[in-house]
Amino acid sequence: MKPGDKVFYLRALIGFIVGVLSALLSGLRTVPFPLTWALAITLASVVYYVTYRAFRRAFRGKMRKRDIMVTGIEAYIFLWLFSWTLFYTVWRYWLP
Repeated sequence: MKPGDKVFYLRALIGFIVGVLSALLSGLRTVPFPLTWALAITLASVVYYVTYRAFRRAFRGKMRKRDIMVTGIEAYIFLWLFSWTLFYTVWRYWLP
């Protein structure tokens, strides 16, 4: 498997996991509603930056910095939004 493929699939998996965490954050009832969404978006942004730094170190010399930055960004965002919406909806339905 090429380094670009590894980055892509890892970003997709991490995006799904961060979406689940964002749904948990958004479901908090002790914090005002808009603040939980802001925290979830901030969490996704911070995790993406951390993965960029980790992948840049792991794939040094195998990929360019720009390629590491943009590879898998659409999969990350799509799966993050998908899993956030899905799990938030399910948890709000089952736990009123």
